[in-house]
Amino acid sequence: MPLKIKNILENSLSDIAGIEKNNTILSINSHQINDFIDLQFYGADDYLEIELLGDNGIYHVEIEQDWDTLLGIEPIEKPCRTCINDCIFCFIDQMRPDLRKNLYVKDDDPHLSFVYGNFLTLTNLTEKDYQKFFNQKLTPLYISVHTTNPILHKKMLRYKLKNFNIMDKLKYLSDNDISFHTQIVIIPGYNDNTELERTLTDLTNPNLNTLSIGIVPVGLTRYRTVLSDVQRVDKTGAEKILEISSKYPDTFCADEIYLLAEQEIPPDEFYEDYPQLENGIGMLRSFMESWKDLQGEFFQDLKEISLNPVFVTGKLAFPFLESVSSDIKAKTDFQSRAVMIKNNYFGEMVTVAGLLTASDIFSQVTIQENEIICLGSNIFNDNDVTLDNVSKIEFQEHFKDKIIIINEEFDDWDILPSE
Repeated sequence: MPLKIKNILENSLSDIAGIEKNNTILSINSHQINDFIDLQFYGADDYLEIELLGDNGIYHVEIEQDWDTLLGIEPIEKPCRTCINDCIFCFIDQMRPDLRKNLYVKDDDPHLSFVYGNFLTLTNLTEKDYQKFFNQKLTPLYISVHTTNPILHKKMLRYKLKNFNIMDKLKYLSDNDISFHTQIVIIPGYNDNTELERTLTDLTNPNLNTLSIGIVPVGLTRYRTVLSDVQRVDKTGAEKILEISSKYPDTFCADEIYLLAEQEIPPDEFYEDYPQLENGIGMLRSFMESWKDLQGEFFQDLKEISLNPVFVTGKLAFPFLESVSSDIKAKTDFQSRAVMIKNNYFGEMVTVAGLLTASDIFSQVTIQENEIICLGSNIFNDNDVTLDNVSKIEFQEHFKDKIIIINEEFDDWDILPSE
């Protein structure tokens, strides 16, 4: 489907050429334009012949790039491609029924994978999609694999395709110079133990362009009452996962697996360039490294506001925030403390800070006049709203303008209200 223009940047090359918003881009240099990646890829040539559809029909413009002036086309955002699977472990299927609609969208979009690192399953792709990967060199991708056993793969993802084989698809991508980061969601009794070994052996085959493998435990909420019986990873299972994964290169386990196994988070060098950080893998180590490097700056900011920090987090990161609080008390005059929030909203089995809600925080945290609440930035989305639809402004009102929003890696923070 051709790409419609939302806006044209003033004084841009497109503005000067007479391209108007609400017109539709049909092609650039005879290449059909269907999405923003096509626009970026084919719009990067020195000379552009653009075919458009306007109110008076089809027209053409020619643009010669000067590389100082922006092309200036802002396209209308298209709906993301959604998932055709019915995974036994899908987190969206076990969310509360009263959240805002966009939280129930099951994205499985190749464009979001390339641009934002969202994981896709490959089950909804066409040959045209693969050719686009190859022609435009859309690499690396982020792919949810879970298992390379084709029978088990279908059992876990429950798609209706007859001849889908994940290893064939990964090999096809590799043969055409597409690399990928992969993910395995571990479900006890399904893809752990010998099946995990098989999957890791397959993914680390030198004939595949596997850049990294992330292993995460299945996430379960209290809203699974009518879903498949799935067990969570326990201490014994976590220990086995770590034992198996340690044999394979470029394989990284979720922080939660180390905590479940009661083992130390690996050192900074283990994570190399943190290839699965967006998947939450290595987040706690990154957090600790940033705290070591930046605590002096944080202490200075505390002195300027003269308030005692109260760190709010979930069960998973609580010991690390407690350690930060101890550091602050030992090295400054501030009386810091950490508060572990029980996740009543999704259920106690959900322990990550990123799934905390305003309702749980408001009901479980009270701060004193000489205190300021410290929240992780990951409880808010890009529109500064929590999962239960509470804004940062409402947080400010509730806590009387005494809030610090801290990046989950502790490499940046904002004291609200910002000046």
